[in-house]
Amino acid sequence: MHPIDADRASPEAKLREKRLSLQKADECRHTNLVSLSWELRCAEHEAWENKVRRADLTARLNDRDRWIESVEHSWAWKIAKPLWKLQRRFSKHIAGSIGELSDLVYALDCPDGWNPSNGVLTINGWCFAHGGPQVVGVRARVGRKSYFGHYGLIREDVAQKVPDYPGARYGGFSINIPLSPGTSSVRLEAIGQGTSWKCFVERALEITAEDGSSAAREVSSEDARSGRISATDKRYGHQLPIVYPSVRADEVVSVLRPLIVHHAGRVKSKLPLISIVTCTFNTRPRWLAEAAASVLNQTFADWEWCLSDAGSDNPEVGEMLQSLGKAHDAFKVSFATRTSVSAARNRALELARGEFVCFLDHDALLHPEALAVMAGKLREGFDVGYSDEDKLDDASGLLTEPFFKPAWSPEYFRGAIYVGHLLCLRRELAASVGFDPALDGVQDFAFMLRVSETDARITHIPRVLYHQRKIVRSIGAAPDRKADLMTLEPKALSAHLERMGLPARAESGATPHRLKIVPTPRKRFPKISILIPTKDSPELLSRCLNGLYQNTRYPNFEVILADNNTTNKEALEVMRAYPAVRIEIPNPFNFSRANNTAVRHAAGEYLVFLNNDTEIISELWLDHLVYYAEQEDVGAVGALLLYEDGGVQHAGVVLGMCGTADHMMRGFTVNSDGYGGNLSCPREVSAVTAACMAMRKLTFEAIGGFNEDFRNVYQDLDLCLRLRSRGLRIIWTPRALLIHHESHSRQKSDDLIDRQLLLDRWREVIEQGDPYYNPNLNVERGDYSWRT
Repeated sequence: MHPIDADRASPEAKLREKRLSLQKADECRHTNLVSLSWELRCAEHEAWENKVRRADLTARLNDRDRWIESVEHSWAWKIAKPLWKLQRRFSKHIAGSIGELSDLVYALDCPDGWNPSNGVLTINGWCFAHGGPQVVGVRARVGRKSYFGHYGLIREDVAQKVPDYPGARYGGFSINIPLSPGTSSVRLEAIGQGTSWKCFVERALEITAEDGSSAAREVSSEDARSGRISATDKRYGHQLPIVYPSVRADEVVSVLRPLIVHHAGRVKSKLPLISIVTCTFNTRPRWLAEAAASVLNQTFADWEWCLSDAGSDNPEVGEMLQSLGKAHDAFKVSFATRTSVSAARNRALELARGEFVCFLDHDALLHPEALAVMAGKLREGFDVGYSDEDKLDDASGLLTEPFFKPAWSPEYFRGAIYVGHLLCLRRELAASVGFDPALDGVQDFAFMLRVSETDARITHIPRVLYHQRKIVRSIGAAPDRKADLMTLEPKALSAHLERMGLPARAESGATPHRLKIVPTPRKRFPKISILIPTKDSPELLSRCLNGLYQNTRYPNFEVILADNNTTNKEALEVMRAYPAVRIEIPNPFNFSRANNTAVRHAAGEYLVFLNNDTEIISELWLDHLVYYAEQEDVGAVGALLLYEDGGVQHAGVVLGMCGTADHMMRGFTVNSDGYGGNLSCPREVSAVTAACMAMRKLTFEAIGGFNEDFRNVYQDLDLCLRLRSRGLRIIWTPRALLIHHESHSRQKSDDLIDRQLLLDRWREVIEQGDPYYNPNLNVERGDYSWRT
């Protein structure tokens, strides 16, 4: 072939080869496409089969749910359920390890750095199982919510360290968890194929928000379970640093200057969120300097301090306040000629610009986190907040006498004036209520009474955020030195009762700063049905009925004896000796059924459930019970019950004691003031005993009466919790006084079953803690001792 022809043939050959190569590649792609198409069809077919299987399983689950529902409503299940609960409870340890991951190993990339960003907490780490089922997923649980993480991330670092475990290479995970301000318990859990979720990390975090930023710190698991942070940061009796022990009036601004400069650099808002209101009068420079330092050292920066002088005689005080007003834009100062504390407070409120106002005495100190905690709580939608407090001994500089308060208890406040400090509320609410100069000296009490008359949402923070200075001339240090103010307290409370439309007047109590409410004489006496379950026991029944008819001043009542087959002749004679109605309650005895049956025979507008082993020792016991029972927002009322030796047997029920609930302050002396007056003043409680309990008949019927699943015990607690769930108050009053010969009562043979029924229904409520028993107190003792 000619060389030229060979050169021409070469490109043609190359083109043919390229064409053939492209054809083969196209055929290969077509083959792959056909294969992928077939796989897609198979996947679609499998997906449809899975949909059918899922629909079939859903139908089966629905059928099972309907079957379970029918079983749960059957009488057979109601009888068998308590026994099943007990068997399940006591056999948990047998099956506890079945279907769980074993030999789980894990690590977190930043174990000590759980810091949220913009409200989202990101947790990275790895985990896998040494043996058995391998981990297939990880999640985080915050309360009842679950957040699933990305599991199976490649971790070469882990694989290099443990090359013998294939699961280590793909054991990485990452979880994003949205968190809100407050305390959260975060649980990290892993699951394997065919196993249940297993927790491998649990931490409690407190999320605080300041100026839009977030921070987290680890707290104890015990605090997380109780939903709170410990109330104190210092042990009582330890020295609180006195920053300015000998500062002069002309030195106050200079010693505060570094704190003022530091605070000014932290302020980010033009308008403060909180206005701190303080009245001054001949204030010692040291006190004001230390109060100012506690304000400037707040972790929350968006505040202003409104100081209103009530006309100090000492000219140095005026000069000191003027200097403070010029030293910092956040200090607002107002002066007046000699005026009342109430007028000075009102003038300070006029200076305030914040959404909320907090009241600080001129000689008191704030906890460094006081405003931050208050702001966080009030932002949840509350209108008023108050905290726990203690006293700062002015002579020794020691923190003493912490007062751990209950949740908002209006009845307790009327008698014990317990709210105190730190008090914060919406500025508009404070301005509309104002302080009454006519009640100067008890202006705080009168102010809070008027606040309680509004529809404000009131909350309590169980932390000591306020240190009240204890000095010789203060009410806190020497209550009897201001006896002239005792006449103002009943005056303020009586005016409040009149505004509330309550038929009563106030009188001073047996101890200073305690008030008692005396119902006004009645023109109408609604009929009361007193219901007494009984069986034999002639001595008990005779003592009960004799005291009832001889020692009761209330004129319009009937007695219904729910008799459980009494055969004792003496007991039958006792029943015939009194004008009581006897109805027969057949065996087996059921306390709930006996009372429900008696109610159906009752003609009274009000009911009083009474044990046959009680003894009436106060003539006005029914008057005080009915005074509260007739208030529309009250569900039930309980009495003060004593042992035969005069010790307290019942002063209300506290949730959480003994794992369920029990009586508080057992064994206290009857003349004791209790804790902060709670044994001498009526108050809200979570429950009262049906050994003596009063309520409206209509309310009892509307709630469905006693739950007859409870045979002997806990039916009164269950009833009270149902009443509370409807927004009704449960009141305990010491004015209704009886002896309870408890040791002679019927033996509680079914406690275990009744206990399990109670926990089955109310476990979550009980575990949340009793709102009227501060979480800083020892609930197991029930005696208001500090929790350690």
